[in-house]
Amino acid sequence: MSNFVGRQLEEMADLRSSRKYKVVQICSAVSIIMLAVYGTVQLLDGMWLFSVINLASALVLVINFALLCQRQQTQYADLVLSLVLLFQATMMLLYGSHGAGTLVWIYPIIAAVIFSNEFRLGLLFSLGFCTLAILAVFFSHTTVFTELSADRFIISLLALCLLCNTSSYYYDKAVTYIQSLYREGIEDLAYLDQLTGLANRWSFESWASEKLEQERNTNTLTAMVFLDIDDFKKINDTYGHDVGDRVLQHFSRRLKNNIRNKDRKTDKHDYSIARFAGDEFVLLLYDVKSKNDLENILDRILHLFEDCYQGKEQVGKLAVSIGVALFPEDASNLPELTRCADKAMYSAKHGGKNQYHYYRKESLLPDFEADNVTSITPNRG
Repeated sequence: MSNFVGRQLEEMADLRSSRKYKVVQICSAVSIIMLAVYGTVQLLDGMWLFSVINLASALVLVINFALLCQRQQTQYADLVLSLVLLFQATMMLLYGSHGAGTLVWIYPIIAAVIFSNEFRLGLLFSLGFCTLAILAVFFSHTTVFTELSADRFIISLLALCLLCNTSSYYYDKAVTYIQSLYREGIEDLAYLDQLTGLANRWSFESWASEKLEQERNTNTLTAMVFLDIDDFKKINDTYGHDVGDRVLQHFSRRLKNNIRNKDRKTDKHDYSIARFAGDEFVLLLYDVKSKNDLENILDRILHLFEDCYQGKEQVGKLAVSIGVALFPEDASNLPELTRCADKAMYSAKHGGKNQYHYYRKESLLPDFEADNVTSITPNRG
């Protein structure tokens, strides 16, 4: 399902480039045919200058069209097409009486220029041509208006530009919005666990590897915390996987809402809380000021799930086993640090559940006797 959604988002986000490619292709093909026909007719009529201009323009567009088809992307093809069309429209505007064309061809030319370009460039080109048309109509005496008065020509040209640019603007706005959804969707699909909305294993490991290097020489504590929901298999077997999924979502929301997952320096969300696999979760706690602060966070995690899970089925209280490994005391790289935290978590689970164990007590609690794994059970009052 995720792959299908990703493909649909990608296709929607590619609308702008694919539409632009097709518009430029069609406009180029039609322009080549029309210019070649007009150029040939003018050549036969002895209108050498206009024939050469039209045939040369057609040749430029043929080369442009060939490069467009070869590269499968517009690059500068839209700009070349627009310049040729605007040149032809200017010739029609100024020398229509000499057979270069009729004013009626200016309308589709301007529409093609607007829709072949991004909104801002199309607006710039159309406004520039409208300004030229106004100057030509009112200050030049060479333009011939067949069945069109000067006022009517200018008003209709401005109306056409307004309609086309308005359409282009809203299309551009819609595609930009779709592309933003695409980027967000890709991030969700690639970096987030689809069930819980937390970071997935890949995004956590990618982020954590860089974060550990940043924290290597700091004076604050950095800890890998491995969490496992106690007796989760029993919940799945008793109430079904749908209830199990809702429990995981409830567990994830509690973690996300109560444990810091923003970088203090940038105030941006990070990938420090992740679903690792099944009912296993990991946290990378960094920039922790002291041992007491770290233990307060761990105690808070243990007490997050003391109330019963409120759903259609009365699942009861959730308990978690937590393993903690310190960086760089217990391990100097992410894979080893994760292994240490995982080992400490299994020690907590086998030691009575709903408690946290440090991988090595001398890492954090030098007041106790040295053991491989240090157990700390929360005070239940």
